[in-house]
Amino acid sequence: MRQVISVALIWGVALSAPEWARAQAGTQPAPSTPQEAQAPAAAQPAPTADAPAGAGVEASRSLFEPTWHEFTFGGRLNSVEGDPARFQRYGDQRDGVLLTGARFAREGPDGAWQFHGSADNVGWRDQKYFADYERAGKLLVSGIWNQIPQFYSVDTRTPYTRSGDALVLPDAVQRAIQNAQGNLNAYVPIAPQFDLTERRDIGQVNFLATPTRDIDLKASFTTQRHRGELPWGASFGFSNDVEVPLPYDSRTNDLNVGAEWANGRNMLRVGYTGSWFDNLDDTLVWDSPLRLDDSTSAPGRGQTALWPSNTAQTVSAAGYTKLAHRTQVTGFVSLGFWSNDEPLLPFTINSALPQLTLPRSSAQADAHVFSTNLNLVSRPADNWSFVARVRRYDYNNQTPHADILDYVAYDTSVSQSTTAGPELYSHSRTTFDADATWTGVRQVALTAGYTHNANGYDFRVFEGTSENVLRLTADAVGSQWVSFRAQYQVADRTGSGLNEDLLAQIGEQPAMRHYDLANRNRNQFTGQVDVTPNEVWTLSASAGLGKDKYDDSGFGLQDSSFRNLAFGVDYQQANGFGGGVGYNYERYAGLQRSRSASPGAEFVDPARDWTADSTERVNYFSIYAAPPRIGRRTEARVSYDYGYAKGSYLQTTVPGGPITPPNQLPGVYNKLQQLHVDVRHRLSTRLAATFSYLYEPFQIYDFAFDPSVVNGIVQPSSLVMGYVYRPYTAHEALFGLRYFW
Repeated sequence: MRQVISVALIWGVALSAPEWARAQAGTQPAPSTPQEAQAPAAAQPAPTADAPAGAGVEASRSLFEPTWHEFTFGGRLNSVEGDPARFQRYGDQRDGVLLTGARFAREGPDGAWQFHGSADNVGWRDQKYFADYERAGKLLVSGIWNQIPQFYSVDTRTPYTRSGDALVLPDAVQRAIQNAQGNLNAYVPIAPQFDLTERRDIGQVNFLATPTRDIDLKASFTTQRHRGELPWGASFGFSNDVEVPLPYDSRTNDLNVGAEWANGRNMLRVGYTGSWFDNLDDTLVWDSPLRLDDSTSAPGRGQTALWPSNTAQTVSAAGYTKLAHRTQVTGFVSLGFWSNDEPLLPFTINSALPQLTLPRSSAQADAHVFSTNLNLVSRPADNWSFVARVRRYDYNNQTPHADILDYVAYDTSVSQSTTAGPELYSHSRTTFDADATWTGVRQVALTAGYTHNANGYDFRVFEGTSENVLRLTADAVGSQWVSFRAQYQVADRTGSGLNEDLLAQIGEQPAMRHYDLANRNRNQFTGQVDVTPNEVWTLSASAGLGKDKYDDSGFGLQDSSFRNLAFGVDYQQANGFGGGVGYNYERYAGLQRSRSASPGAEFVDPARDWTADSTERVNYFSIYAAPPRIGRRTEARVSYDYGYAKGSYLQTTVPGGPITPPNQLPGVYNKLQQLHVDVRHRLSTRLAATFSYLYEPFQIYDFAFDPSVVNGIVQPSSLVMGYVYRPYTAHEALFGLRYFW
């Protein structure tokens, strides 16, 4: 059990925790703006303008209502039994004193100008700052600074150390293993434990100037610094898997400038976007754990290229015009130029192999990107409305072909290329949408829609795909107590220009199809209904189901399906008293087919086929309560969330075939519970005491990352870091003083 208690806390001072930065799989970093940060739950409104403090304001304003004149000074205590890294995956939940929830606003005479500023988690790894200044109708300047940490693991260990740009191992240990005087276990005592972490820092400045009533000038600049260490597979082949802490340090700068003219009936906007990505660690060199010296059968070091530095420049124009018969036409067009001219790495750094000549010294990679979007919206009659859209996207690869006849495979041997070099992939997408809506039936809108997708590909199995989609929708409109939507969609996608030779070139089955462009039939239905019998109660329910079938795919994905069901009940009174409960169920399934065969007679033997059938079920339940005030000064909020996801796999082989029936993989699951209790007590018109408590147990099992499987850094033919999925149980308490004026 890991428990850290801070001694720097002041009695009665605590943090009211406007947001909870949780660290579960799928949890996203906390928002940056004050409005987003202060409203993680439906019960919290956006910050309001402050009225003069007084008895009336004190009696009416909820302590859970954020304002623009406040800050919270407090502290946090937590106890984590299990994995502390997963508990605070995207946040900094350590014990200590905190200044957070700071909000400040000023306004000039008669509203001529406004200023807003905020600060959260000041001085911590996940601190956030925001500020804006506005002169009404003339100028708006805003800025954001946001730090987003990512905490992978406290369990990781590695014998690798960094030397310049390389990850190295002790020469003596490498040589002993090379000479059969030791094995991978020799790295265990020299592999210290360390925290595997990274962090992203984001800064943004936005400008909006309005020199005249009809013209806006806009500009924004965003810079992102991303650094730390990532878990990385640096393999020398299937017989020698290696996992290393990849050093990572990059910066991305984005600039947007534009001008917009509008007069009510027409609008025109032109803009420029530039993006510059600079990777300071663009190459990884690492030692082999099995040997020190290069040989023709195995290298002493490996090298791989990482994300290259690159640039993207885009110019764009957009506009709309309003026509007769309640019709509006909107258009957008952009042209982009992407480039990367980083030096090419040699085929190998194994000194025992011949050094092949590179086709050129740098990548010379260029692409032109064209996109356009045209929209027409019209309501020529009271009961009819029409919407039509045309979208086009072209990715045109301008990179010169690299003639590569020979290459080095796995740093051990020279092989002949079957494709004479990498293919220059390009693609295009053209989409046409049309919808017609009729509202002739009272309080019901009926819509029929059609979509045609036409995609083109270079050097894919299909030269192109064509998809036709028909959808029928019914909506309730104008009703004060009930609303609903039901939609049925059927789609058919067909490929053209099939070239099975591209599969044969890489040793793949000719009947193999890639699911993103294979022939596919799709049927989907979704529906939702909300009932509001009065101003207090709201009842909602939704359901959906769908299935994709790939009847022409001999191998690969055969079909996939989904089903979901949800319902909820909410009760809210005008005085803030309320509560709610909700339940969601989701099910996803997929079937894949493959063949275990080497080139030769067995390559075409259907008895060697096998299938993998996967299913995932998710159950989610939530309940919250906002009881009435306790006396005149105390308020409370309670919520409980429960999520349980379980996946199963079934592998089957041909009965009586040559493949031994496999041992079935165990099911995987994760279960997360969160209990929040938040109590706030007004001490005076300017001061409130706050207390928050979180109870969060998390359970998980994954056969690939369970501690019973990855039970050390040495695995059969592998040297890993020991990264695993571990459960935890966390208790967190935040208490403090909230001051507002």
